[in-house]
Amino acid sequence: MLYAYLAMIGWCGTKWPGCWRWPHPGPGPDPEPWWDLAIGVIGSIGGIIAVGLFRTLLPEGLTAVTTTAFFGGAFAATAVGSLAALRGTAGRKV
Repeated sequence: MLYAYLAMIGWCGTKWPGCWRWPHPGPGPDPEPWWDLAIGVIGSIGGIIAVGLFRTLLPEGLTAVTTTAFFGGAFAATAVGSLAALRGTAGRKV
């Protein structure tokens, strides 16, 4: 049950901080429709891994675990999104 909770919180971290602002038009066309699902799954896995890595350093309580999973999901989703963006522009001439 803990892993399901961590995955859910990690998924929530994938939309932060962009969900609090207005949408910005990107430089190119919209990404593939499966990309939102893939980023959510990556965020879920990132939330679980972050809590697994930092579990011994966290104080007791649900707040610490939730915050770690949230920012672990945000970090994983941002890192993979950035790598995908770099890969997409690496072969283009500007």
